[in-house]
Amino acid sequence: MNKKWKVLLGSRTISSGLLYLLLLAGLFAQVQTTAQAQRRDARSSQYVEENNQIRRDKFDLLLPQVMRERDIDMWIHVMREAIPDSFGTDELGSASGVFVFTDRGGDRIERAILGRRWGAEQRERVASVYEDPMEELGAYDIIGTPVFVREPVTGPMTEYDYRFKGLRAFVAARDPARIAVNFKRDFGPWPTYKGQDDGLSHTDYLLLTEELGEKYAGRLVSSEYVMMDYIHRKVPSEIELLKRMRAAAVEGGETAFAAVVPGVTRTHGAGVTVFRRMSTGLSQRGRSAGWENSVVQGGDILAVPSVGMYAYVLREGETEPPPVIQKLWAEYLKIDEILAETIKSGLTGREIVQNYTRRFEAEGIAVRDDQLHMAIPKNDFPVYSVGFDAEKTHLSVDAHGHMKGARPRSVETYFGPRIGSYGPDWALDIPLQPNHHFVMEYFFYMPSPAGEGEDQYLLWWDHEEAIATESGVEFLTPPQEELYLIPSSR
Repeated sequence: MNKKWKVLLGSRTISSGLLYLLLLAGLFAQVQTTAQAQRRDARSSQYVEENNQIRRDKFDLLLPQVMRERDIDMWIHVMREAIPDSFGTDELGSASGVFVFTDRGGDRIERAILGRRWGAEQRERVASVYEDPMEELGAYDIIGTPVFVREPVTGPMTEYDYRFKGLRAFVAARDPARIAVNFKRDFGPWPTYKGQDDGLSHTDYLLLTEELGEKYAGRLVSSEYVMMDYIHRKVPSEIELLKRMRAAAVEGGETAFAAVVPGVTRTHGAGVTVFRRMSTGLSQRGRSAGWENSVVQGGDILAVPSVGMYAYVLREGETEPPPVIQKLWAEYLKIDEILAETIKSGLTGREIVQNYTRRFEAEGIAVRDDQLHMAIPKNDFPVYSVGFDAEKTHLSVDAHGHMKGARPRSVETYFGPRIGSYGPDWALDIPLQPNHHFVMEYFFYMPSPAGEGEDQYLLWWDHEEAIATESGVEFLTPPQEELYLIPSSR
């Protein structure tokens, strides 16, 4: 008996066969969603463990080095969740608490978590099953119990009465001569930078010094030097993770290049940065006015600058890039090679700039301070070349620090040594630490006269993560040697 069941959906009906297929599709989607969630959870657990291993390695290998090199006996890092602290979340594993590192001799630094650190909240109703991530990290010797966040009944005590309670006795038992605390004095940002993390609040500083008493409060110094050293040095496990992250990013770039269909793929949705010769007043980098509703077309250069990947979109009838693009690619390889050979750990940014400037001058490349494409009007090379040789390639370098985040990504940081013409002067006078992780960022502008009303240079941008060693730059994956070619039609 072939009986059909029908289900009313508004004014529509569905046969039993179609209903079965829909139910099956729904079940498949649910299974697929569950599988995806399980994969995400597995990846998340893997990332958590990898980052925890890196934290343990840095505590074991770097912490004694940086504290002793900076003559620090105790390092106190105070955090409040109300004040974002990327160093705490990324390097220490927490957004709140009082973290104390004490040099008590030997090859290991004592690690303690004291003070107020927030745990489960009353509204979450999970206080009885709360799992302390600091316990799971397995890196700390002394771990205070996290605070159960709730609203207590009225009483005379406030948060300020508890914040540093017991810290004086802990410090006195160790009697450190120099105590570093997370506030900054010397390493201020440039005047228009708004992303600086200055450290603990004035309230915390007053409460801290009151708890410590005059004797130990008089021994406080800024932790900015030791913190900077700790951020920019990398341990082997961290470099290995960075390399795997970079390899995955390269695969992503190759996938993005392969998906591009000239004449169809929109420049803002290609997953890459697009460079194109534009008329005066318009940016060559497809991130600003003049690029609305545009699509990738022949003659474009596609880039994934963060991993140093570049492709050229062939025009109809082309089998290889035209001479001007070949020259542009050769200029990129030359500049990249010189920077890779001159950026070395142990040198200050100022010394590195002097070294690469001499090399570039010998190659006929003019090193300049400003980034031309950031000026107005855009693409007006005669204006930009005032005071410079208009026949030379112009290069602006801004190599700055990166730090690995608490997820499989990297985060820019402008706190530390810099190489180039941007940032405050002090950043040029800090020597690069061993295994200094940074972004080899630069822009260059190669003269390329075109037709009436068109620009007279071609823009190039590199924003590639790398490691600075004593012998030069170590790339996280092998540098691209040949320009990728994308056919005019697919």
